[in-house]
Amino acid sequence: MILRLWLLASVLIGLPAYLWWQGSPSSADTKPVAAPVPGSSTAPHARIGAGSCAAAACHNGIFAHGDTGSEYTTWITRDPHAKAYEVLFADVAKGMQKHLKRQAPAHEDRRCLQCHVAPGYDAAKHPSYFPTDGVSCESCHGPAQKWLNVHHLDAWQSLDRAAKKALGMNDTRTLSGRAQVCTPCHVGTASADVDHDLIAAGHPRLHFEFAAFHAYMPRHWPDAKDRAGRPDFELQLWTAGQLATAKASLELLAGRAVDKNKPWPEFVEHDCLACHHDLRTPSWRQQLGYGKRKAGVLPWHGNRSLVQDALATRGAANDARLFKHLDDIQAAFDAGNPERRKIAQDAKSAVELLMHRLANWEQTPLRSDWIEHLHRAIRKDAAQTITGWDEVTRIQLALAALEQARPGLKLTPFDNPLARLDPPIYGDKGRLFEPAAIRARLMRPK
Repeated sequence: MILRLWLLASVLIGLPAYLWWQGSPSSADTKPVAAPVPGSSTAPHARIGAGSCAAAACHNGIFAHGDTGSEYTTWITRDPHAKAYEVLFADVAKGMQKHLKRQAPAHEDRRCLQCHVAPGYDAAKHPSYFPTDGVSCESCHGPAQKWLNVHHLDAWQSLDRAAKKALGMNDTRTLSGRAQVCTPCHVGTASADVDHDLIAAGHPRLHFEFAAFHAYMPRHWPDAKDRAGRPDFELQLWTAGQLATAKASLELLAGRAVDKNKPWPEFVEHDCLACHHDLRTPSWRQQLGYGKRKAGVLPWHGNRSLVQDALATRGAANDARLFKHLDDIQAAFDAGNPERRKIAQDAKSAVELLMHRLANWEQTPLRSDWIEHLHRAIRKDAAQTITGWDEVTRIQLALAALEQARPGLKLTPFDNPLARLDPPIYGDKGRLFEPAAIRARLMRPK
């Protein structure tokens, strides 16, 4: 903490000189910001560091958290992302590297730094960037080299998202864009893959639900501005999160399938408790049966039903091709020993369709007449398909999102039968999980 405060003091002293050297534009500078010419540069944008945002006149004002101008203050004092790098020095991180037989310490291991500092971070290529900042401004908003000195100007605000992206800034204004900023670390990518080996060594399993994470995020932006004119905001969060998570998961699945150096199938594609459970008789797994799988074949947790339910909020008539690809992936896993190339092809095709869906997701408000349908569909689908604790978690969070959306949409109260689960139903961390009891709850009348 002393090191962090020393660095902050150094930045506050040196920042005026840095801005003078850069030629920071003044309020009198009215020259419009020109949109970049597509393809004019292929060089990666450089990161400047969180200190470039730390001046009191920029984002380090001492205001109430969430106020405009207090973004840096809120992040460094409240946000656990600011300590993401520090955890790489903890005993658990040291133990993980030992278990994985990796020579570099975690705080120097590029595999760790991709998420505990910033996507694409490489100490050799970014020598002036402070990894001690952890997951800081540019980790989410994008490398600031080409937009730091202009992003406060009116001309910048007039640029569209594509032009800003070309200059390195990520889209965090739209909820679908915001969700896709989170997924590279909270779901994973080919270069930041929390696989079965990493989990076995001690890393927490990634289980991302955008609406829930968003609710607990210490906001360094005005929440009221997010919600203004959007009574469907909470449900927009959930739907954008479902689609962005599905897209990222399928990209990761495709990457695992095409990489012959990776184990196949990768165990994290499946429910942990499908293997890590007590062997006892009678067994509810044997009593429920295995659907189209035979005993011993691991279930794929592709979450097809919630993707369909999320898309249904705007009508799913044009999504038959997407569901066909998801069904084909599911069938391949259910049959056992899935063929890599076919899985990769279906996953890539599904990603393309999801990208098209996410592109302009929020331009049309959610159809309120679909909300009740969505509530019924989630309960019905879950009651018929639940076979594992992962599914219960996703369903519970989906129903919670609907309940959160109810006041803004002025809908009658929903019944969430999973709001409070008794210990006999979920047992010791899921080991004694009884899906029959969960299904009975979901099927009970309102």
